[in-house]
Amino acid sequence: MSGRTALLRDNRDFSRFWWGQALTALGARVSDVCIPLLVLDLTGSALWAGALLTVRLIVLNVARLPAGALADRWDRRTVMIVVDLLRAVLWAVLAVAILTGVESVWPLAIVGVVDGLVSSIYNPSLAAALRHLVRPDDITKAVSLNESRSYAASLIGPAVGGGLYAVAHWIPFAVNAVTFLFCTYLVIRITSGLGGRHVTQERLTSDMWSGLRYVFTQPFLRTLTLWSAVLNFATAAAFFGMVPMLVGLKTPAAVIGAMSAVTAAGALLGSLIAPRLVATGAFRAVILGGVVVAGAVTAVAVVPSMPVVVAALALLGATAPVLIIAMTAEVYHVVDDSMMARAQSTMTLVGSLLYPISTIVMGWLLQYHGPGPAYGVMAVALAGCVLFTLARPVRAQLSPEPVASRPLVPEESRHAY
Repeated sequence: MSGRTALLRDNRDFSRFWWGQALTALGARVSDVCIPLLVLDLTGSALWAGALLTVRLIVLNVARLPAGALADRWDRRTVMIVVDLLRAVLWAVLAVAILTGVESVWPLAIVGVVDGLVSSIYNPSLAAALRHLVRPDDITKAVSLNESRSYAASLIGPAVGGGLYAVAHWIPFAVNAVTFLFCTYLVIRITSGLGGRHVTQERLTSDMWSGLRYVFTQPFLRTLTLWSAVLNFATAAAFFGMVPMLVGLKTPAAVIGAMSAVTAAGALLGSLIAPRLVATGAFRAVILGGVVVAGAVTAVAVVPSMPVVVAALALLGATAPVLIIAMTAEVYHVVDDSMMARAQSTMTLVGSLLYPISTIVMGWLLQYHGPGPAYGVMAVALAGCVLFTLARPVRAQLSPEPVASRPLVPEESRHAY
């Protein structure tokens, strides 16, 4: 913990970067919980509420590959400033529309589409900029701090958003707009270069395909991406299935509602302890995390009861950030800066391809086969990931060395504090 605190205290540029993203993460969680509430108030339709969120996700994923190529071409600081200003205006206009009594879902739909588009280029720019702000041996701590920030926002944001929405429907969206303005100010104050502007003579489509080729021709990145796709599918299905299973066990609604807090608290704890685990070797941390996740899901399959589900949720929540931090830190070691945004966009897109069908598959398994077989299938998928990773040919492709033992970028490319 002291090393993480020292990084925030001593590295002013990273501190500005981190606090800016902490504010916008909180603002996003505040508004996220209010969008479906507002849609339900306007239309009374759960279908509309789900459709708007789905449209944003579709736009975000469709735009990932071209956005990643553009993020490598353009100056990352400029991208972050322009996008944050645009989002500030976007959410402020929405807040004004609500305040003045606009009773239509179309402003929300437009905000969702535009926000999805600009987020598709902002996110890889953000990820690629991190390596320019911290020294190579601090990258794991920085990634851990970023994960802690996200989980803390998920823990606090929904309650804050619900409270503000109860006061006045427009306030949560105005708060979100203000967080983007503060983030813009903090990014402007960063003195280090954030990379980007990698000159290319290729067409945009060629740059997009080069990102795909880059990921799938490197054994480590290819294995990690496919591993993530299965892991995301199985864990998303496991999380989703626990709610209908608890309902079937006649669990009180208040207890079910507290499950998200248990998961978020576990994730926050996991993000705090992850650097120590990853310091022993990213490969070991990934294997250990995979075993814990598979074990937790197996326990639910064997003993589908409320205490086991609660324990499994806490374990899954605590293990997820360990896996994310270990994988992300290793990616920073092997991906060249000129390809970082494209690689990040490609890996995120492919890693989330199975995510949309996870809830449907789990719902079908629960409906027709019950919780034991449903969670048994997910446990087998997760155990298969671990066994696949332990296979000798795959282990030869992966690096078990501690993160701090290898340079992140060439010495001349490192930015001073």
